[in-house]
Amino acid sequence: MIIHRRDVTPLLLLADNNKLIHIEQLLLLSNYAPIVATSSNEVLQYLRGKECATVFIDCETAATIGLGVLSKFKVANPSCRVVMICSRDHKAHRDIIREAFERGIYSCLLIPFEDWEVLTMVQFYHL
Repeated sequence: MIIHRRDVTPLLLLADNNKLIHIEQLLLLSNYAPIVATSSNEVLQYLRGKECATVFIDCETAATIGLGVLSKFKVANPSCRVVMICSRDHKAHRDIIREAFERGIYSCLLIPFEDWEVLTMVQFYHL
């Protein structure tokens, strides 16, 4: 999902499932205009040439696509911030999180998370 606020820098949300619907709704209510990216290639194309971006990606989506895509996001846009959404209770996510940080993600939000945590991730670039 690509998000614009006041025609400033884009935000990006890659969503394959319902876990990120709450984030989408929160951003809409917070004056962001989300656009859904349906593939990692779409995300990569959008990231190229942008000044900065924030990418939200579900932990399982990243694992399914392959964690190498996280490095590709950073190559396409070195200033982008990748935020993974993971479950606190899912033991397999711990290994995914560790490898994701090794590949340069900015942060990880664990479900359940508070709205302010999401908004903190986006407002750095998008004030």
